[in-house]
Amino acid sequence: MKKISLVLLFVILGLMLVACGGGGTPAAEPAVQEEPAVVEEPVVEEPAEAVVEEPAEEVVEEPAAEEPVEEMAEADLDGAFSTFLGSMEAYNTIGIEALNEMIVEGNAPFLLDVREPSELEEKGWIEGAVNIPLRQVADNVAYLPSFDTPIVSYCGSGWRCTIALTALEAMGWENVLGLKGGSFGGWLEAGYPIAEGDIPALVELNAAEPDPAIVLAMQEMLHNVPDGFGGISNEDLNTEIGENPDLILVDVRTPGEVESKGYIDAPNVVFVPLEEMIAMKDQWPAMDAQIVTYCGSGHRSTIAMTILWSYGYTNVRSLKGGFGDWVTGGFPGVNVPEPEPATFDMDAAFNTFLADMEGYNTIGLEDLNLLLAEDPPPFVLDVREASELEENGHIEGAVNIPLREVADHIEWLPSFDTPIVSYCGSGWRCTIALVALEAMGWEDVRGLKGGSFGGWVEAGYPVAEGLAPEPMVLNAAEPDPAAVAAMQEMLHNVPDGFGGISVDDLFLAIGENPDLILIDVRTVAEVEEKGVIESENWLNIPLEEFVNMKDEWPAEMDAPIVVYCGSGHRSTIAMTILWSYGYTDVKSMKGGFAAWVEAGYPVAEFVAQ
Repeated sequence: MKKISLVLLFVILGLMLVACGGGGTPAAEPAVQEEPAVVEEPVVEEPAEAVVEEPAEEVVEEPAAEEPVEEMAEADLDGAFSTFLGSMEAYNTIGIEALNEMIVEGNAPFLLDVREPSELEEKGWIEGAVNIPLRQVADNVAYLPSFDTPIVSYCGSGWRCTIALTALEAMGWENVLGLKGGSFGGWLEAGYPIAEGDIPALVELNAAEPDPAIVLAMQEMLHNVPDGFGGISNEDLNTEIGENPDLILVDVRTPGEVESKGYIDAPNVVFVPLEEMIAMKDQWPAMDAQIVTYCGSGHRSTIAMTILWSYGYTNVRSLKGGFGDWVTGGFPGVNVPEPEPATFDMDAAFNTFLADMEGYNTIGLEDLNLLLAEDPPPFVLDVREASELEENGHIEGAVNIPLREVADHIEWLPSFDTPIVSYCGSGWRCTIALVALEAMGWEDVRGLKGGSFGGWVEAGYPVAEGLAPEPMVLNAAEPDPAAVAAMQEMLHNVPDGFGGISVDDLFLAIGENPDLILIDVRTVAEVEEKGVIESENWLNIPLEEFVNMKDEWPAEMDAPIVVYCGSGHRSTIAMTILWSYGYTDVKSMKGGFAAWVEAGYPVAEFVAQ
């Protein structure tokens, strides 16, 4: 039985070996069975890698990148710029004060600073701004906000930010404004806050997906922005018009502007209003033409220049300051109307001032000292001569503009609604200054009383030694040029002594000059209660009604006049008003009626006529 079993066992084992495909020894069988399980890995993976990788690379590269972009680019530019030009409001500009208000109110837009980093390092930037230099704007769309987020672009002067806003609008951003008013330079001059130090790193947003074809077009355009950013001055353009007969000027103003204001006198002028620029492509010059665009001020023409650059024009510039500066600079124009004579409604200006007076627009020493501790303090204007500051010092923070020069330097003055306190040596000149400022449109100007700077020093309030710092250019207010001219004329002719006359000199003048006219500007109640200076030529014209009673003013503009009131302040206001209307021989009595009585000079009872 055992022999049969062994034979059967060997037969079975042999059959198994045949089935496995080998005839080796039994000891080798386990090894042969285990190896295929280990070797299976490369057998499965090598074909998979080869099949997946090679086709994927070929499919991604060819169809998507080049042919469709080239075919679509020009058509997309037409649509993009037509949308931009059709949706413009105020030519997509924003003023410095309006931007500051947005920031203060918590509605700050996305601020894009397109200056070079070196400019930020030297001068600072607006807090919260993102810095992407102009030529790199289209390279960094990942750092820009969503299409519907308001963006304000700014630069050094307002030129580059116009180029940037045009490119951004072309790429799809819907509400991009350029900061005007001198852009960052104007922001600095206006005294608005800035940030300094390390420039913040860019933060990737990936919030918008502009058309890649338009992005490529804007990259090409911005990378090739020339040195000087395409600006040309009046002087250089005038020279080129005379030297280059092939130069073409493109006037992008509206037909109404051209008709009413004229245009630049040049052989080749093309009229293509900015709003219709894409619709009028058939009237654009040839691609290789030498072109200068211009508008009213330089903003619209810079948009037009940028559009032409985007279509591949390589020799296009924009006139700095536009047609407005061209005309005022005296350069030749066609159909330019004669300038209308400046008019100024002086009656309305002074009536507004007189009606709005509170406390006759005076402020005391202590009140000013308290105001200086507030945030913000008032604008303090020192109208003394520089030599007086050198000798006696000044109130800390004051801006020094000598009285006769006040209307010559409105660029140093604040906005119309900013409180102003004017002071001088004794309180006389500052009253003349406040009248001139109110006439030009400033709404809250007060004169420092109590001896003005002399009283300030005697009261022991703090004084800064020497001259005041150089005034900062603010350009914060735009008074009527005719009003400014009238006040310049008046202030330039302020006489030595600033129009003051002592009670002693007035007493002598009354006796010696029968033609001398006295104008008492106190109220009727005051003259009835306190009496008047006796004179054959005496008039009562209360200051509050001074302009309304013009028909009672002396008829002769050179008539000798002395104005008086209770203390000398109101009469100095009235004297300044008469000067402004052209009266040439007007004085104000120092110390007023109170000083006259104190000196013992005769007083007459007022008798109503």
